[in-house]
Amino acid sequence: MPTQRAHNRIELPRDELYHLYWKENLSSEAIGEKFGCDGLTVIARLRDYGIPLKPRGWHKLVRYVPDSLLNNWPCADLAYVVGLVASDGNLQKQNNCIILVSTDQEIVELCVFILQSVKPQIIISDQGFPRKRAYMLQVCDHRFRAFLQDLGLTPKKTYTIGELAIPDWVFRDFLRGELDGDGGWYIAKGWRESKYLVAKFTSRSQTYLEWISDSVYRLTGMEGALQTSRLYYNGKKAEQLGEWIYYEKDLPCLQRKREVWNNWMNR
Repeated sequence: MPTQRAHNRIELPRDELYHLYWKENLSSEAIGEKFGCDGLTVIARLRDYGIPLKPRGWHKLVRYVPDSLLNNWPCADLAYVVGLVASDGNLQKQNNCIILVSTDQEIVELCVFILQSVKPQIIISDQGFPRKRAYMLQVCDHRFRAFLQDLGLTPKKTYTIGELAIPDWVFRDFLRGELDGDGGWYIAKGWRESKYLVAKFTSRSQTYLEWISDSVYRLTGMEGALQTSRLYYNGKKAEQLGEWIYYEKDLPCLQRKREVWNNWMNR
């Protein structure tokens, strides 16, 4: 007669269990959710099947951004992502996670595509009127985080961010990401109701804006108007800045912002 313990035993398919645990790098808790059991049951079945267990803390070393992308640095698409992280991103202090928050779903999906992340976490926060719905992308990858830190990004960077190690030939791609994050285009009115295009970048770190301004001037000869927490390019300078950062038709960017520049140039 079977014991009560044997009667309550949950059987899990060995091959699928091995695949989820070692090939897809899922935790025992995540696997348990798939099979409707707890993580301890998953661990017990792994032991029963003789499947080796991962060492304690393995999940902190899981990789979601492929080495092939990071090894290709410097590259234009990754520079764009760095610009977004520098503006709207956050390096978590207690773990290997990088968080990017945007009210534009297009930005989050674009980052997932560029990073080729196999297991991103996208959280939708519906904050309700009058605030917009926000999309949060979380990517936990220790090498990607180390890459960002090597460039000069740090946790709690809002007031402390300064010069970043961005190579000159991908700086305009980085700047396009910065503009899509904390910048934008708008049409201003001047003397006698005349209108002109404006490119604006914002940051709580004046040192960071000064570095951006100096870099643009060094690479293009265009001088911006630097104020507290803001950097502006007005009129012809804004038009030329757009030509510089939108140097090809199919570039990663936030389309609604690019359309402001396109519509102005095609008016």
